[in-house]
Amino acid sequence: MEGLTMHRAERANDFDAAEWQAWDRLLASEPSVHLSAPAVRAALESPHRKVRAALWKDAQGAVQGCAISEDSEAVSQGIDDFLEGNALFRRAKIWLHRKGGLKFTVRVIGTPLASGAHACRFAEGVDELACLDELMSLPGVGGTKAPRIWIVKDRPVAHPWADGTQFAGKSGWRPGWVDVEFDPVMCVDLSQHTSWEEYTAGMRTKARTKVNRILKLSEPLTFAALDLQGIEAHQDMLHGLYMNVYGRAAFRLGCLQPEDMACLKREFGERFQVWVAKLDGQIIGFHCGLTDGREVEAFFVGFEGGHNKSHALYQRMLVEFIQWGLTLGCTSVNLGRTALDIKASLGAEPKRLVLHERMGNPFMHALARWAAGASAPKQPALKRAWKQESVHHEVVAPSDVAAVS
Repeated sequence: MEGLTMHRAERANDFDAAEWQAWDRLLASEPSVHLSAPAVRAALESPHRKVRAALWKDAQGAVQGCAISEDSEAVSQGIDDFLEGNALFRRAKIWLHRKGGLKFTVRVIGTPLASGAHACRFAEGVDELACLDELMSLPGVGGTKAPRIWIVKDRPVAHPWADGTQFAGKSGWRPGWVDVEFDPVMCVDLSQHTSWEEYTAGMRTKARTKVNRILKLSEPLTFAALDLQGIEAHQDMLHGLYMNVYGRAAFRLGCLQPEDMACLKREFGERFQVWVAKLDGQIIGFHCGLTDGREVEAFFVGFEGGHNKSHALYQRMLVEFIQWGLTLGCTSVNLGRTALDIKASLGAEPKRLVLHERMGNPFMHALARWAAGASAPKQPALKRAWKQESVHHEVVAPSDVAAVS
């Protein structure tokens, strides 16, 4: 399809109601709560994030494509937690992090704050690559300098986690790019369950004992949902709890801003929830998530580390996400990346994702290609939570990229 014109927004009111409705219609066959119009509007309203939304229209004014980008910061404090490689890769890793870490700006096609295929949607026949090239070539948001590193994230990979297939370093999306793999996203299949009791009944004895221990340790905690006024009143404290967790991450792309949760609450209403965890009346943590009625997306958590082990705080938050999905009648819960074994022990299964990367500096791009090919995510044997007869086979979307994806 030729003759498309790109229209872009750096604030939510740059598109009118009809354009936002057309945006959501493009997602009908492949839903994404993080790419939905409410989520994109919320991101555009955050004054500390450099977000841009784009629509492509044909000559008749019909919307044929949509995408979101964000100019963000990536920070690597060390990648021992999730990547392994040969001896040369390990030496290069030590050298690159010799001053404490790396920090660089990137243009992300998609959202840095979520894992999954939330970057773009196009009508059949549209030249997706040409449209995304146009978006990637724009100047920086708000007149800022445009990054010279580009990332398109995240696309599903049609390889099971346990088979050990390595594809990173190849150019499976398009020539001149590098495919990179990090931790998988951990997803819980709820399609065969209607209640928490039914869910846990299908678990192995060891896994069910672990769940019961989590509930026992967290008994002194109380959880309460915040309304918009509560989120606004506590946003700085909630952000501080989030930073306790975020600051320990070995690799970070993007950062939740203090006002983001209030922006999401205004757009989503009851479909976005923030719960605070209290101990003896004091807030010691929070977790928040979104839903489209079909699946639950665990978004972010924050907590004081001193209470995490003694009260199984993080594990209880994961349980709360699963219970929320069951209450809503959802078919799946996306628990995000990291803490793979903890999530697996609660019934989550890994789904592999790939991101596509290109650097403007030829030397750094060649180095990134080599590093991606010389390394791979650590693939430990994850705990099996389900009885043999209750195991849900991993379901991944087929790759839309030739060599990987």
